[in-house]
Amino acid sequence: MRIEIDLSVANDPDAHRWLDRILHKIEDGWHVWDTTYQSDPDAFRTTTWISGRGDQGRRIIEMLVAAAGRSVWSLAPHERCVRITMHPNTVNDLKPEEAARLAEEPLVILVENRFSDGAFVERVVKELDRWLLSLWRKPGDPVQFDSIGGTGQMVNEVQRRVQGKRVRPRLVTIIDSGRTHPGGTVDQAAQRLYRECQNLNVPCWVLAKRESENYLPRVLLIEGENSGPEHDQLVQAWDDLNDDQKNFFDMKDGLPDEPSMPEEELFQGLSSRSRTLLSRGFGTNVYKCWTLWHVQARPELLTRGQGDLQHGIALIRQEV
Repeated sequence: MRIEIDLSVANDPDAHRWLDRILHKIEDGWHVWDTTYQSDPDAFRTTTWISGRGDQGRRIIEMLVAAAGRSVWSLAPHERCVRITMHPNTVNDLKPEEAARLAEEPLVILVENRFSDGAFVERVVKELDRWLLSLWRKPGDPVQFDSIGGTGQMVNEVQRRVQGKRVRPRLVTIIDSGRTHPGGTVDQAAQRLYRECQNLNVPCWVLAKRESENYLPRVLLIEGENSGPEHDQLVQAWDDLNDDQKNFFDMKDGLPDEPSMPEEELFQGLSSRSRTLLSRGFGTNVYKCWTLWHVQARPELLTRGQGDLQHGIALIRQEV
């Protein structure tokens, strides 16, 4: 987060211990001290938070100088901003204790399955956003994945985390669209989650494609755990599909035995050989392709993402 500190807070002895706790998380790289709003950042040097505090005061000055330098060129990837003040007037204004407790919260990314969807999000971030990658590597697990046993429970979990709390937690939700063809309707669970997140001001990424595995590029699929002649043939049959077909193909289970009319139209024209190969899909462990770190996937990820991966990254940044 971008953390602004009001001078009056820095002159309140009761706030010092909370500011010190926040400083620890800034040192760990979880957040940044935003001084861009201050016309004279050096005014902090005379506050009771710094003056007369010996080594701790000198440490704060060092961080103040670093913060002022960083503010000149970039505060990325942090976009959520909180202002620490004794007299909050907006939802972004927090008292020192509130701000400290929020600063110590990891960013939680709520997904349907923390293993498969977590691997997807982590790969996308690490390949496509070097600023978020730097945050992922900080000590103390500043970013954590959580899941709650299926899409139906995600709304309840968001409500539990948010409702009744004055300070909105650091939370992002990600859910499959469940769409089976272009122009198809997003499934009800995803719609319900999106509406509730909008109401609660929580970023919610509803994937544009059917599910996270539909973003897998060929360079990762070909290296899957079932590598061999049959697997290579399946990857080639998949690679021959057009973008719409790739976006809504059931990667795990393959072509349906009883397709709906839109699905039948989507996959019409496939050869009998391609239908046979694609009917079995890549299996339930296809998500493990996301963890093949010996392969560079950035160029193909950008192509397969069709802009939606950048959209998801932007939503995550809102809470960082």
